[in-house]
Amino acid sequence: MIRFEIHGDNLTITDAIRNYIEEKIGKLERYFNDVPNAVAHVKVKTYSNSATKIEVTIPLKNVTLRAEERNDDLYAGIDLINNKLERQVSKI
Repeated sequence: MIRFEIHGDNLTITDAIRNYIEEKIGKLERYFNDVPNAVAHVKVKTYSNSATKIEVTIPLKNVTLRAEERNDDLYAGIDLINNKLERQVSKI
């Protein structure tokens, strides 16, 4: 099971944002059946021009998955992060 540590920088992490992140990135859990304590460190930062930056780091036993995305739409950025992480997992 993936445990999430989600932090917002210049942004309050609402329940809707938290649920969306956990739903999207939580789908990666199917790849981590042998990792009982996977932790996803998620940092969301907003800038004055309303752009957002999302960083996700998931340290595992032999590899660390990491993706970063900047986007004007927070939810679209989360979708892109999920795609990047799935590509990384498929290469392991």
